[in-house]
Amino acid sequence: MGSVIRKHKLLFAVLYLFALAAYLLVGFQPSMSSAAEETAQGRLIINSISLSTPVQPVELKDRTLDVPDEIAGSFSEHENKIFLFGHSATVFKNLKNVKFGDIVDYGDHSYKIINIETRKKSEISMLSILKSEEKDTVVLMTCSGENLGNGDFSHRLIITAEAV
Repeated sequence: MGSVIRKHKLLFAVLYLFALAAYLLVGFQPSMSSAAEETAQGRLIINSISLSTPVQPVELKDRTLDVPDEIAGSFSEHENKIFLFGHSATVFKNLKNVKFGDIVDYGDHSYKIINIETRKKSEISMLSILKSEEKDTVVLMTCSGENLGNGDFSHRLIITAEAV
């Protein structure tokens, strides 16, 4: 029971931060600061949607992942699974336009999109998203759906890509 509660607290903390940041940044398209560029490790490229951004590794603090303001964030608990996340109003504004089979380049690896889904935030299990996979996998997530008017959104867009 305790792990279920912790799992839900982590999920809601992450989703709240995504929603709040998206709410605050709607329509604001900042240029990347030199500080953000200096702390980034790796680059995420999805040519099909003209996305090219540095990626900032993020540490889990108090069951929360802080979303970088201007670039994508990354978190990983397993060697073969990377979770990439960003704001739907800025860095991931065109993520909704990817298609099955599109290529995601991250670091020195290429991944092919195998799943695209929009899910209610209440139905998302962060433990499932972060779990280890047999193949090297990247999962991208951003806010989606209806703006609930309180800095939150009703859904999350989740893209899964496997190494090619």
